[in-house]
Amino acid sequence: MTIAEFVALMMVPITVLATATGVFIGVGLGTKKNRLETVRILKAHPFGAKRFEKFAQLWSSYFEIIFGLDFLNKRQLLTIPLFILIVSVGFFATWVLYVYIFQNQAGTLFVPLPLTMRQAAHDFYTKGIFATFVIVACAIQLTKFSIRAGKESGYCSARFYAAVIFCIAATYFLFSIAVYFFRVEDMVRLYAELAPNDSLPVIPYAPFSNMASSLSLFQPPTLIHVTSQGWFSTYFMPEPLIFYCAATAQVSLLGVAVSYQIAMALEKLKSTSIGVIKMAGTPKTNAASVVAFILIGLFAIPVMILAIGAIVAGE
Repeated sequence: MTIAEFVALMMVPITVLATATGVFIGVGLGTKKNRLETVRILKAHPFGAKRFEKFAQLWSSYFEIIFGLDFLNKRQLLTIPLFILIVSVGFFATWVLYVYIFQNQAGTLFVPLPLTMRQAAHDFYTKGIFATFVIVACAIQLTKFSIRAGKESGYCSARFYAAVIFCIAATYFLFSIAVYFFRVEDMVRLYAELAPNDSLPVIPYAPFSNMASSLSLFQPPTLIHVTSQGWFSTYFMPEPLIFYCAATAQVSLLGVAVSYQIAMALEKLKSTSIGVIKMAGTPKTNAASVVAFILIGLFAIPVMILAIGAIVAGE
């Protein structure tokens, strides 16, 4: 590290500390009336926390209206398939727009859709949608369990966040099992049709190593099998679409968790700000701030000398 880099690095904490102590001194030298008025205004200001709480409550109420309060509510027989249909059509429409905007080299209005997209739509709506229904249905029931835990213990409690983590982990586990099943099924079908005399390879269950391919909606994964009849590349199931349907089912849960976390952080910010203003008005804090400001200034002198030396030396 050169002298110039060291000086630049040291000036950052010096500037922050000097600014903070300067603020403490400024507040400390102000009148007590101004400090009390500032505290009153901070206490009256909501800091936006109530808005996030209302947003989370509204979001959870809409979720319960759509999918019901009970775990086995009958309306789910209609709303879950409708939800999967809307989400899947939305993602396929996004895929089509991506092809027309970024892969339309001819610049024409009508472009033939890629074979992978047509195959993905066929595979998803003929067999993949059944696995998606099971995964989404389980994700929704787990989301209900998490929301109920939040209502009973509080949305900022350890029980609620443990339920959220369990909900996400269990849903992803179900998704990984479904993907593994489709991979094995595709492999068995390929070898039965093209290389029936070959021994079947072992496909390892690796849920986390396949996560990258699950996130890529516009580049569905393909598998290459090396057989005695040659190399074959297969496209089996649009696993990104299944993944995004399952993830969308848990958006409400994440929205509730994040909203309450932001609301709690804003409340902490409010209480910290009030505590700082109250503390800055005491004589003990004022004296400590002045001493700290002087020490920071003394420490900054050698750093400034190093900076001047670096400039003179041309570093």
